[in-house]
Amino acid sequence: MILKYFSIPEFDRTGNVKTLYTNSRDIAWNFEDEKSYENYTALGNQLGISPENMVKTKQMHTADVRIVTRENGGEGILRPLDENHPYDGLITNEKNFLLCTVEADCVPVYFYDPVKNVIAMVHSGWKGTVKKISECTIKKMNSVFNCEPENILIAIGPHICKDCYEVGEDVFQEFSSSFDKDELAKIFVPKNQEKYLLNLQEAVKLTVIKNGVPEKNFFTTDVCTYHSQIEGYSFCSYRRTKSPTQRMLTAIMMI
Repeated sequence: MILKYFSIPEFDRTGNVKTLYTNSRDIAWNFEDEKSYENYTALGNQLGISPENMVKTKQMHTADVRIVTRENGGEGILRPLDENHPYDGLITNEKNFLLCTVEADCVPVYFYDPVKNVIAMVHSGWKGTVKKISECTIKKMNSVFNCEPENILIAIGPHICKDCYEVGEDVFQEFSSSFDKDELAKIFVPKNQEKYLLNLQEAVKLTVIKNGVPEKNFFTTDVCTYHSQIEGYSFCSYRRTKSPTQRMLTAIMMI
């Protein structure tokens, strides 16, 4: 079994990290999914690691980011995660240790500090973006590993784009509590008196730049989960399919 995945070229060409995101063909990545172990095993064979050297988030749209080591290997993959302690981001300085999140329209955010050799993988839905989980990640990388924001590379994986993501006044008001007026004008485009188009990518970008990451260190796939295709492959989109279980895997590993 060979899994088809795509990578973040700006990260992978460094030769020090491996990034990936899957598509709508392989959709079982949560522990409780029937084929998840089969998928992780197949992926591990392609990457040259075992599922024991992978770890996955317990996502509940928090701004919590967790430091993980080899001792956490297999969590969310070989054994279930603790329902009482959710977190939406992972940070490590371990090599050959795959950090995994899953998405179906939310924003996957990849972090790599080539100076301190630290990586992070973050799930940033609109709630996590309001809570500025990317800012929390940068601050934790700095406090634990002394990573300087100006050295951190950040990439945005496939997510629902600004032209497809319609939201209501309630979401706009939530963002108003975390972003100023000028920022809101860049994040939202009014569609009518009740609806807006939301640019999650811009919200994440504004957050990381405000926290000291140079704009030249920010990259994006420009792939929309709702409408994009690459080589004939589409991507998991809850807005498009309404499936509660179909997810794409997004992951990063130092090599």
